[in-house]
Amino acid sequence: MISFQRYQRWQKWLKEIPALNDSMNGIIARSFILTKGNLEEVEFVTGASKQDIFRVYEWLSEKKLIDGLISIEKEDGDKGGIEHMAVVAKGKKKKERTFTREEMVDYAKKKLLEANRGISFVSLKHNVLTCEYEGRTFKVYISSSRDYESFRKGLDYEPYRVSAWNKGSQEMFSSCDYYALLVKVDKNTKYITEFEDNIEGMFVNQEQFNKWLSQKVAVPSGMINFYVHYSQSKDEGRNSITVIDDREEPALSLNHLYQKGWSII
Repeated sequence: MISFQRYQRWQKWLKEIPALNDSMNGIIARSFILTKGNLEEVEFVTGASKQDIFRVYEWLSEKKLIDGLISIEKEDGDKGGIEHMAVVAKGKKKKERTFTREEMVDYAKKKLLEANRGISFVSLKHNVLTCEYEGRTFKVYISSSRDYESFRKGLDYEPYRVSAWNKGSQEMFSSCDYYALLVKVDKNTKYITEFEDNIEGMFVNQEQFNKWLSQKVAVPSGMINFYVHYSQSKDEGRNSITVIDDREEPALSLNHLYQKGWSII
């Protein structure tokens, strides 16, 4: 599609959906046009959350504005674009949240108690757990994700891998003393978790987190995305866990943070 045709399409979308005048909504919508709706490319270009991307997609679908992109895509023989977005969006509606906040908080408490004898929990407000330990008070932000590995198809799917997508703003990831990045492991995985609750995760303090953040590439939206992948070998299970942040290129090794455990330092 030539640039003028893209411009015409964009102007039509603006008339049909005034909400696209919002900066981030507009960036997402224009990225649909440029990438033909390829989910990973739209997320990469915009840095937007999947929730925001799906919202804009649904607006376009309701107005039947997405149909033109589908026909163009078919002519180009591109099978990785907007049709894939439609499948994922459909799956999103069917696959509701696979975990509750309570079970993620309970997991964090269990791991903290296991590693820090005498720790007590003062309060929980939203996703922030306030704790007391050895005479001092500190806050733990609990970031939760579903396991996205099941969304992969064919050779991209790894049954011994867990794919978390933890995300938040710069403000969110600079407001607490510690951060627990958790993921509810898919029920069909072959990945072995420590407990029967099928939750995996890692625990970092603000200094460690800042060093991690310094190695990441900033995105225009200001959102911070972590594609935390936990992998095991087929025969060794929990004796062979490797952890990376696959959001960056090359991927960042997180083995040292994972192996540190949940001790308060």
